[in-house]
Formats: sequence, C-alpha cells, structure tokens
Amino acid sequence: MVEVNLLPQQYRTQTEPSAWRFAMYALAPLTVAAILIPEVITATRVSELNKQIDALNGEITALTPAKLEYDKLNAEKRDLEQVTAIATQLKATKTYWINDLAAFSAQLPSAPGVAVKSMTMRPIETSALSTLQQSGIYLGKNVVREIDVTGVASSQQAVVTFLKTFESSPNFGVNFKTLQSDQTSGQYNFTATVGVVGQAATTAPATTPATPGQAPQAPAAAPAGTAPTPGTPTGSVPGTQGGHSVN
Repeated sequence: MVEVNLLPQQYRTQTEPSAWRFAMYALAPLTVAAILIPEVITATRVSELNKQIDALNGEITALTPAKLEYDKLNAEKRDLEQVTAIATQLKATKTYWINDLAAFSAQLPSAPGVAVKSMTMRPIETSALSTLQQSGIYLGKNVVREIDVTGVASSQQAVVTFLKTFESSPNFGVNFKTLQSDQTSGQYNFTATVGVVGQAATTAPATTPATPGQAPQAPAAAPAGTAPTPGTPTGSVPGTQGGHSVN
C-alpha cells in the first residue's frame, strides 16, 4: 500500500530521521547481546561442569569395588594390629606355670615332715607387691606370682624348716599366715603363701645336709593325717601355742 500526501506543499510536515531513533535501533541489538552472551557463557560452563560431574561419577563407580576392598583390608589390618599388640604383651609378660610348679615341688624334699594338701597359683600385681614389701614381706625380691599353700606338718619345727627352705632360696619368698594344732591327730595345720621370683629355676637346688638329731627326709606327698615321723624334733615357732593361730 502506497501512501500519498495530497496536502499542498506549505501544509506538508517535513520529517527527517532522528538521531535518537538510530540510537534506539542500535541499542536494541546491544541489549539483546548483553543478555544472551552471559546466558550462553553460563550454559556452556554448566554443561562443562555436568560433563565433569558425569566423568567423576563414572570414576567413582569404577573405583567403588577397589574402595570396598581397601576398607576391608584396613579393617583386617586394625584387627591384626590388635592381635599382634596382645601377642606382644603376652610374650613380654608370659609366665611358665609348669616351670614354677616344678621348682616349687623340687624344694619339698628339703622340708621333711610336711604334706601339702592344696595349693593355688596366681599372679601378683605390682601395687600389691609394693604393699607387702612395705610391711616386711618379700623384701628385696621381685615376686611375680604367689602360691597359696595349705598343708599339715608333724611338728612346729617341720613347718619352720619348710618355710626356711623357700625363704633361703633366691627364687622364692615366704608370707607365713597361720599355724594351728590339731588336738585329735597331734599334727599342725598351716597356711602360707610362697612368692615366685621372676622366672624360677626348674632344677632342684642342692639339699642341705641334715643336722644331728634331725629326722630323716620324708616324702613331700605324704597324706594328711599321717603320724609324725619318729625322731622328728618338736621345736616351737615363736609366739605359737597349741590350738592358736599365728598371723
């Protein structure tokens, strides 16, 4: 459609292109570009990050079995370290109960007239040993185990000899507890604790020769209630009377 201006020349309005109009036309593309360029850059960056995330997720999926195996091996390592630590501790503090028992039994032939009825072996704590040493027991001896002994003797002197046998040995210490006279059998029931010093020797020490007038050696495993050995002296333990306990 063609527009024709039929007005006379003097009435016609002269219109010329305006600079603002050209500026508006030029500004529109710039505005569009200013909006679209950051959007395009952001979309491109997001796309790249998504690709990286997908790649990392793929690596994680591929490494998951290895990670599980690694965690399993670490758990086994911790368990083995605990077992090794316990084994090392036990090795450092291990005790040979059979050796201690053999060493204890080897001393018994040196103490005639005594029969052991029962015995209990147990370790001793360092604090307990310190307390005993402060009260005059096990002085100068590093006792690591104790043997609680209950026995019967033909006389008080037999008990004294029995205790001195262990007291004089560097491998043992003695904690005497009680001594009682059995009016029925005429024997003496006693209790004591023998301390084992470090790693006790397993060989029997040389026996002390019997003094004149002392009874011959009796078997260590004589049954309780056996009559006193003929000729055994009937010495006394200081502070002990028949039927009373000495602590």
